[in-house]
Amino acid sequence: MSTYKELVGKFVTSYSSDPSAAYAEGQIWYNTTSNTFKTALNVFAWSSGGALPTANYTGAGFGVSTAAVYAGGGSSKTTTFEYDGSSWTSSGALNTGRYELGGTTAGTQTSGLCFGGLIPGITNATEEYDGSSWTSVNNMATSVSFMGGSGVQGAAFSAGGRVPASTNNSQEYDGTNWSNGNNINTTRQATAGLGTQTAGMIAGGESPGGGTNATETYNGTNWTNAPNLGTARYRLSGSGSDYTQSLVFGGRFNPPAADKAQTEQFDGTSWTEKADLATARQQLSGNRGSSSSAIAVGGLPPPASSTTDTEEWSGAAAVQTVTTS
Repeated sequence: MSTYKELVGKFVTSYSSDPSAAYAEGQIWYNTTSNTFKTALNVFAWSSGGALPTANYTGAGFGVSTAAVYAGGGSSKTTTFEYDGSSWTSSGALNTGRYELGGTTAGTQTSGLCFGGLIPGITNATEEYDGSSWTSVNNMATSVSFMGGSGVQGAAFSAGGRVPASTNNSQEYDGTNWSNGNNINTTRQATAGLGTQTAGMIAGGESPGGGTNATETYNGTNWTNAPNLGTARYRLSGSGSDYTQSLVFGGRFNPPAADKAQTEQFDGTSWTEKADLATARQQLSGNRGSSSSAIAVGGLPPPASSTTDTEEWSGAAAVQTVTTS
């Protein structure tokens, strides 16, 4: 059996009192006072954030957790709200009210994009946001709603969705025009989209056979099957400016009809289940974020009544006792 020194190259250090968690993160030591081995690990969880001014679902979200945007949503809303890390305030209205729209999850509060959605008819309308107002720009190549979308204002993607049936279509925006790209491998709608146009991802969704755990990554040209989610679901959301440091959370799965609270983190190789949302819900929105900082906004918790809830994903290193048996 290998020793800790053989594996890590260090002896286990003894302390009479624990060092700070931030200093000792990832290390193991022996506490001579409590006669226990200890370590410091990053512990992340969801906590309550500022409530949306209006209950909503299926809006577009982008920006970082302390400077985020939430636009559009149920009943073809034109509303836009900005988040400063503690509260939401109203901003300029969309030109085309819609729900089930896509957004540049990896965009910023002063440079975002929204596209497609339902008016209630399916639309290809695209708008750019500058931090205060929306400007209508060239339409999508194919009208679609309930897609997985992400990227930044000058380089976005849309994948899957409904037209009105589920589709395998993908599209790219170059800052001026949309063009159809290569098809995704698993036809689906209501999938989570995150990352950039050259390091993008879609995860989960509703395929013709039901909820799926299929995950695909995108390099700007081709879609490649990736490790599956641990929990199959659709109408979920995600956060991440790079798919190798990303989260997905919430959603729904049938049968049985059940809204999900599970949060999963992807490290570029595999998914790991983390702490659950405080409120299980579907049709919520995420943001640019990462595996260490994200927000979950709005949605439909049981029994399918829209919510104002905002939850913030964050954490810090914490000292834990190492159990041996």
